[in-house]
Order: sequence, then structure tokens, then C-alpha cells
Amino acid sequence: MCYCLTISQIENSWPIHILQHLNESKHPIGTARIAQLSLSNCKTYISKNFSHNLDVIQLIKNTNPLLIYPGEGSISIEEIDPLEIREIIFLDGSWRKTRRMIYETPELQTLTKVSFTAIAPSSYRIRKEPNDTAVSTLEAIVTVMSKLENEHHKYQPLLKSMEWMINTQIERMGKETYEKNYSNEF
Repeated sequence: MCYCLTISQIENSWPIHILQHLNESKHPIGTARIAQLSLSNCKTYISKNFSHNLDVIQLIKNTNPLLIYPGEGSISIEEIDPLEIREIIFLDGSWRKTRRMIYETPELQTLTKVSFTAIAPSSYRIRKEPNDTAVSTLEAIVTVMSKLENEHHKYQPLLKSMEWMINTQIERMGKETYEKNYSNEF
């Protein structure tokens, strides 16, 4: 499905790099593509294992980016100085696959991990998440960029594109299929 009509061009001051698992790149309902089409300073790398991707290894060695990823050893987004603009890496894939990406790419393990508290529960209703605090890659980008740039409304068009994509997908699959596969009311 084409959502180009919903895309808005947005200038982001913090450079974004999305490391996307190869399997995720094949999903037509993925959200990282919306970020890449919308943001002026966003690059996506696709692989199963980034330890052999020279562009990613150089990025890590040369810029010491922040890795947006929750868990042990991560610091809160509130601890980041918004005036000290740095490169940011987001991982795009299932939780299982992103953990494996970190495990198989030792360079990622050396980065400062940054976590955040989602502003609202995920509206990505066409994918199942492991828990109520999990959000899509696009929602993570919007949350992080909004906090770092202190511009809550600036990144809302990305979520509107995602919402349009989700609603169109649900409409096409039909209510019965959606409720059978994605509804929390079992």
C-alpha cells in the first residue's frame, strides 16, 4: 500500500540511523520506512548482522552515537544534553531479532544505551508487542526526537502517516480478521 500522500518532510537536527533487520525490511507494514521518507537526516542500513557492515562500523567508531534501546545499563533520555547533538541509532526488528543484532555486533555493545518512557501506549495495532510498554520504531523515533528537540508537535505528522497506514491495513483485512489476529479482547 502506498502512503506517500501522507508523508510530510521534517528537518531533524539529530542525525538518525536505523539498523533494520533483513526480515523486517520485507514487511510492508513496517514503520521505519515512514521515518526515512519523512526525516531530512535519516539513513537506514539493512542486514541480519551489522558486524561486517563497514558503513555502520565506521559510524560507530567515528561518531560514538547513542543507541536507543531499553534494558540493563541504559540511561534515561532525560540525562542526555539536548544541546550536545549526536548521532542516534535505532534498531528495527522484533525484540528477539534486535537483541540478536546487539549480541552479534560487538561494536553496538560499546555504545551508550538510552531508554525512554513512552508518552502513550503504542498505537501500532497490527503487530503484537511483547508487553504494554513496547512501541514501534517510528513511535520510538518520535518520542526521542520530541524530547531531545523539545518539539512535541513537530514530529506528529509521522504518527499520522502511521495511523493512516494502520487504519487502511485494518480496513483491507476486514474487521473479523483483525479481531481474530490482533485484538486484545480474546
